[in-house]
Amino acid sequence: MLNDESQPKGNQVALSDQQQAGSAPRKRTRINSKPRRDKGKKLMTTRDRIVLLWIAQQYATRLDQVQALLSRMPGKGGRLVSPTGLTLSAVLQVVARWVELGLVIYDRGDADEPGWVHLTSLGLRKLGLPYAPLTPAASSHQHLFHINRVRLDLERRHPTYQWTSERTLRAALPRRAEGVTVPHLPDAQVWTPKLVAVEVERSPKSPGELDAILTELLIVGVPAESGEAPLLSTTIWYFVRSNTRAAIEAARSRLPEEYRTRVKIYSLETLRPFEQEG
Repeated sequence: MLNDESQPKGNQVALSDQQQAGSAPRKRTRINSKPRRDKGKKLMTTRDRIVLLWIAQQYATRLDQVQALLSRMPGKGGRLVSPTGLTLSAVLQVVARWVELGLVIYDRGDADEPGWVHLTSLGLRKLGLPYAPLTPAASSHQHLFHINRVRLDLERRHPTYQWTSERTLRAALPRRAEGVTVPHLPDAQVWTPKLVAVEVERSPKSPGELDAILTELLIVGVPAESGEAPLLSTTIWYFVRSNTRAAIEAARSRLPEEYRTRVKIYSLETLRPFEQEG
């Protein structure tokens, strides 16, 4: 039980004044507030908004990567997440709530691989995003998975770097007349604060195609918003597999000498420079 000292002092003074005046204490008036319109409804949390924005920017995100995203943020009531992260069961509960709210579609995919999450048109509207609704093809999942790996690793090691996804770059392009060639867009741009283009190269490209990409990113520039000068990347980070490394190295060697050191080649497996790159 609470003793008298636990009561607010202001109430004690008010009661004393009333007793001295010889009048009975007034009864407190209960505020008859209407029930909240959203009572009982599932709502988006701050963590939901941050993680869903990340997923939308990347087109889609594999379930284990959603698990990594949710695990690096406080949970309900600001509780810290366990050092081992959220369990898969807890992540599936969050995703099920998003599905129930109509914010995402969860594609369970094959039994031997984690499923994929992407936003619905409602989810994009709720976040106020300019992206056109899109269901990524299953054939694009591996490419998206590795781009997401690069971003997660970069955000862990360099939290101050600013990542701009290819989807965001595409949404910012001005409308183009039919037949006009769309410029090459990297898989992402990173401000370090210098501008870096990120490319994840899983499949070989022709020498001519690679030459055009390197020239556009480093020498000509990627078109910016209307009226602004094209964006020139100071560096390109290429994340390559063993079957694409030689082609990128050859394309780099064909650049004018002053540009060659600006193409950095990393292992897609380790996300680190090859030993020769240093």
